[in-house]
Amino acid sequence: AVRDVSMTLRRGEIVALVGENGSGKSTLAAVLAGLYRPQHGTVRWDGRDVAAFHPDSVRERVAVVMQEPTRWPMSARANITIGRHDRPAGTPEVQAAARAGDAHGFVMELSRQYDTLLSRHFTDGADLSGGQWQRLAVSRAFYRDAPLLICDEPTANLDARAEHDVYRRLRELASGRTVVLITHRMASVREADRIYVLDHGALVEQGDHVSLMAAGGIYAQLFTLQAAAYHGSHG
Repeated sequence: AVRDVSMTLRRGEIVALVGENGSGKSTLAAVLAGLYRPQHGTVRWDGRDVAAFHPDSVRERVAVVMQEPTRWPMSARANITIGRHDRPAGTPEVQAAARAGDAHGFVMELSRQYDTLLSRHFTDGADLSGGQWQRLAVSRAFYRDAPLLICDEPTANLDARAEHDVYRRLRELASGRTVVLITHRMASVREADRIYVLDHGALVEQGDHVSLMAAGGIYAQLFTLQAAAYHGSHG
């Protein structure tokens, strides 16, 4: 699915992986997260081959925000803390993560606030919208506090304003960490520090938004096509 891809992810950067469906973005992210072992080549953390580490010690350092976050039928508090179940879940820490993910406001409006069960199958349980679940997932990533955060289409279910807010928060989350952003929505990658363009499993372009637009390659084509469609549907 992915071949001859060489890249360096640096602390404090937002790195975007873009490309059309089937280009290998999600597979590459799974390799970075330690979920897949590469058949050829190596993944290195701070210069050391991860094959030498216990898989759990690699996964311990990774947080993931998915397009469809898991909707655990548990309390709002448990949904935030489940990524670090080994850590005592003090209220200040949970609320700080929820504020960072922009979830605190709607959680406080629930019938039992952080103790509200997030499923209609329970008495007094609550049903959240897709956007609220997504904000809860971002809060979970803040609480997990891992050095590598992988976001796979994290705003697919959000409107433009909510999407902007999520990316602003991910930028804050990137401070001192590395964020890998996978998306085919080109407008959201403009702010990335570096953009890698994948095509049929191969790395074909890399650079920032300005340099890739100037190069006039696949990235520029995708960006221009989406911008034209966006303007056409909104104006």
